[in-house]
Amino acid sequence: MSKSNRQYIFDALELLPDALKPFVETRLSGAITGHWQAAVKDRVDTLRVTNGELDWDLPGLLKAMMSFWGDAFKAVLGPTERAYVSEILEVRNRFAHDTPFTYDDTERALDTIKRLLESVSAGEAAEKLAAMRTAVLRRRIDEQRRNEERKSAPGASIRTGTNGGLRPWRDVIRPHDDVASGKFQTAEFAADLSTVHSGKAGPEYRDPREFFSRTYLTAGLSELLVRGAERLSGKGGDPVVELQTNFGGGKTHSMLALYHMCGEAASSDLFGLDQLLTGAGVDVPEKVKRAVIVGTARSPVNAVETPDGLTIRTTWGDLAYQLGGKEGYALVAENDRTGISPGSELLAKLFTANAPCLILIDEWVAYLRHLYKAEGLPAGSFDTNLSFVQSLTEAVKVSPQTFLVASLPQSQIEVGGEGGEEALKRLRQTFTRVNASWSPATTEESYEIVRRRLFRDVDPDAYQHRDNVVRQFAKLYREDPDAFPTGCAEEDYRRKLEKAYPIHPELFDQLYHSWGSMERFQRTRGVLRLMAQLIHELWMSSDPSLMIMPGSVPAAAVRVQPELLNYLPKEWAPIISGDVDGDGSTPFRIDQTTPNLGQISATRRVARAVFMATAPMEGSQNQGVDTKRVILGVCQPHERPILFEDALRRLSNQAKFLHSNMGGAWYSRSPSINRLASDRASTQEEALVVLEIDKLLGGYIRSLKDKGPFGSLQVTPGGSADVPDEAEGVRLVVLGYAHPHNGKNGSTAVNEAKDVFLHRGKAPRVYRNTLVFLAADQSSAAGVNEAMRKKLAWESILGDKDGLNLLQSDIALAKRNLEEAERTLDVRLREAWCHLILPVQDTPQDEVSWETTKVVAQDGILAQLGKKLVSTEGVFVEIGARRLHAALSRFIWADKPHLSLSDVWEFCNRFTYLPRLRDKEVLRGAVVKAVSEMIPGPFAFAEDIGEDGRYEGLRIEQAQSGQILIDSRSLIVTVEMAAKQREEDDISHTTPTGAQPAAAPTGPSVSGPLFTPSDPGGAAPQPGAPAPAPTPVPDPLPRAFYGLVELSADRPARDMTKILEGIIEQITNVPGGTVTLRLEIDGEVPDGFDRNKQRTLLENAQVLGFKDKRLS
Repeated sequence: MSKSNRQYIFDALELLPDALKPFVETRLSGAITGHWQAAVKDRVDTLRVTNGELDWDLPGLLKAMMSFWGDAFKAVLGPTERAYVSEILEVRNRFAHDTPFTYDDTERALDTIKRLLESVSAGEAAEKLAAMRTAVLRRRIDEQRRNEERKSAPGASIRTGTNGGLRPWRDVIRPHDDVASGKFQTAEFAADLSTVHSGKAGPEYRDPREFFSRTYLTAGLSELLVRGAERLSGKGGDPVVELQTNFGGGKTHSMLALYHMCGEAASSDLFGLDQLLTGAGVDVPEKVKRAVIVGTARSPVNAVETPDGLTIRTTWGDLAYQLGGKEGYALVAENDRTGISPGSELLAKLFTANAPCLILIDEWVAYLRHLYKAEGLPAGSFDTNLSFVQSLTEAVKVSPQTFLVASLPQSQIEVGGEGGEEALKRLRQTFTRVNASWSPATTEESYEIVRRRLFRDVDPDAYQHRDNVVRQFAKLYREDPDAFPTGCAEEDYRRKLEKAYPIHPELFDQLYHSWGSMERFQRTRGVLRLMAQLIHELWMSSDPSLMIMPGSVPAAAVRVQPELLNYLPKEWAPIISGDVDGDGSTPFRIDQTTPNLGQISATRRVARAVFMATAPMEGSQNQGVDTKRVILGVCQPHERPILFEDALRRLSNQAKFLHSNMGGAWYSRSPSINRLASDRASTQEEALVVLEIDKLLGGYIRSLKDKGPFGSLQVTPGGSADVPDEAEGVRLVVLGYAHPHNGKNGSTAVNEAKDVFLHRGKAPRVYRNTLVFLAADQSSAAGVNEAMRKKLAWESILGDKDGLNLLQSDIALAKRNLEEAERTLDVRLREAWCHLILPVQDTPQDEVSWETTKVVAQDGILAQLGKKLVSTEGVFVEIGARRLHAALSRFIWADKPHLSLSDVWEFCNRFTYLPRLRDKEVLRGAVVKAVSEMIPGPFAFAEDIGEDGRYEGLRIEQAQSGQILIDSRSLIVTVEMAAKQREEDDISHTTPTGAQPAAAPTGPSVSGPLFTPSDPGGAAPQPGAPAPAPTPVPDPLPRAFYGLVELSADRPARDMTKILEGIIEQITNVPGGTVTLRLEIDGEVPDGFDRNKQRTLLENAQVLGFKDKRLS
């Protein structure tokens, strides 16, 4: 068998003391004067002394070498060897503290121990270490190869939530070599009496010592062996025993035990048998004659030629030859030649002459049914053979040291047809008169039978780990009794856990009861076959389970699934791989998408447990398994039962062949309502699905209260003609499902946006700078499609519930799944529409380019789009006068003295190289800012221009709030023209009375103060007095500063330092200067904030005194 790394370390450390002791004692005794043992004891105080001699152990030897290195060992060993000793001490300490050993650790440790042994001339032990190291390297290579092979096959490995220092079963008990390596043949578990008798069987059956080492002596088998010994030794006992059980019930195994008990090996050499016979006060006589007749091994058609020239035709001829050779055969030779059964007296004479005799007959019905209604065969007729049975039993009854054991079948498979039924009926009639009863193994005895055959004994130092696991399981059942079936919290169940270890009793019960009820399964034989494949898979996949449970069974594994399908119809194969287990199965997918379940493979384990409990019961009245029993088959210490309940609920909602009702859950080959829903979902018309998605999207977008900066919304237009061409501010066009974005410029979303941007129907679009687009993510849109199909499928099932004759449990499941489908659809829809598509043009000469940005916002997508657009100046919800003036001056104004506001609004709606203004209020706000500051802005405003070319209602700076209309009469005027008109107005006001200025302007005066009276009191000049000279009005100094800047998210502290020095300190250094700072943070992550991050952000914002904080 393939040992574990720890076992190799253990074996190497066990080998060391005997190899090191002679060398160490020789060096110490030669180097230390006086009583050297006392000196060693003084330095190595952990050593014990018995009768004046040191009790060496490995730590003592190694510590003595280190302590006396200079005195005794330095002369013959160098620094390298001293390093070996130190390293081996460390290895020993790691082993004592249960530290795991990797392949590298193990190989290095074995190599170091080998080198130390070579240095002290312990050559034989060093060779053993070299062999161990080679075995480890070979095992590592083999495991790597097998792992590569498994990559393409469904994995057996699961994850569990156990902790607390509990060891998995594979670290406590080891399978036999053939099981662990997978080199067993499944036929080996079908004991064959004839191959053992002929010497052709494998060693586990042929070798009596190996056989008894793997055989558990049940109460029934023990009684049979004692009866046989008594009968053969002439101390009474029953002469005839009939063994009758189902397939795999232990008939042949029991006869093999009798066969080996009467063989050449002494009973004292056979494990368990010597104590049994000694306790019963009986011995097996020497030289017992053994005759073995196996019906399936001989043909009634063909005679048998013996090595010494005899031709044997019948079972009585074969029996006589096996017991007495030629002499024995001579007694029945005539009967053998004629096919006529010998009488009981002749047979009794044969038995007496060859006593003690053991006669074992197996598969007798299989032999006799070939004789049914057949004439002229060498073996005799059906009736003569049945007459022989009667004569045989009567002869055995009167022969004191003759013991007959025969097996009769119970299962219909073994009986086989009319001939078999008739043979069984006649045999039972014969045996009923003379046979003694025999009890097959009980279920609990079967635990030990299987454990003994598949596993080695638990090492003495590992019992504590086994007991700890058993205690923790018992504690789990005791502390949460409502989660598990009645009785699990009792002491009796704890005892069953201990007896069955490492296999959980629930798995045993399922195999013996549910699977054992299938005639093909053969009870113990079937359990052994299946468990051998299962254990091999789990051993090779480093199964972390504390015990092997129903949830541990890798039903889709390459060696387990074929074994399961030996007993189940082949239609189960796709169900196992798709609905029960494997890397592409529904349970695996649920675990992958639900982290708290996936951490312990909860759904996969639950599916396995339900399958093992219910697959063999398909079609029976009580085919479901309740939730408590499912949890019993999966839950281990330190795991929460509620997680497995959740896993079962999710699996019931999604699996296509899992059914459920009040009686529990079960797998079946008939599709469940989930399969019906899946079929209906896949057949939904695509056009209908797209229509429903667009309808749902429209309802969602229109339901949002915060519309962002968008003056109007156009949701899922059927084409460019559906999108109005109006100068009404920014319009968001939400593209439908048919136009998703895949991250590339050539996506259907970008192409559709271009078409809408350039055209309205067949006509060119005029107001192109009003459009902004939102599109779905292509991969996410597929998820929306899937969710919509599921929703429509469940709606149709509920609509057809009467016609489908659904059970109430199915209707309830359909309603739950519809609600779940609607929730999923809602979430996926909100996640899918996330791509902002924006037309951009820097200059009139440039081509329009398309910028795409992913905006993550499940709720309030319009508001999030608005924030993104405003922060990147894709849309202006307010614009500074200078920013507007710069754009107009660059592309529009040229040499014009003024522009009408209606033209400016028109230009901004048409040309994508101009700022995209949310609405007219943004333009009006820019004009207000330009004329209301204390100093003149980049342009002035005029309400109109007169026929004389003068601006009416001209406003330059410090203008009071007044109505500003966005129409063709309202103008923005260049600073130069405004200043010129103001200068002319100033001249008009300063001209003496009676004088006529050369070109006095007409119309309203320029708004704003023109002069300041000289009289502080504000008295007007007296009539007739000369007008005082005008006092120039100094331009007022600006008193406020406002700035907006974006900081680097990577190094905000650096940018803030520069702002502090360059701006804030420049203001606060002025006497009376004050500064108000506001920090706005707009943070986004592509996959959303998890719950822990949400809590951290909100709590930190609260502590830091944020006035406004929210997540969206």
